[in-house]
Amino acid sequence: MAPKKKSVITMPRKLYWHLYSLQGLSGEKFIKVVNKILKKEYQLIK
Repeated sequence: MAPKKKSVITMPRKLYWHLYSLQGLSGEKFIKVVNKILKKEYQLIK
C-alpha cells in the first residue's frame, strides 16, 4: 500500500482583535498588530 498523504490544515488569519488579547502579545508582535489595525487590515473589538 502506498503511504497516505497527510492533509495540511491551515488556520484562518486572525482579523479581529480584542483589547485583552493584545495585552498578552510580545512587544514586536504587538507593534505589528497595532500597525495593521491602523492600516485597517485588522479590526479592533472593544
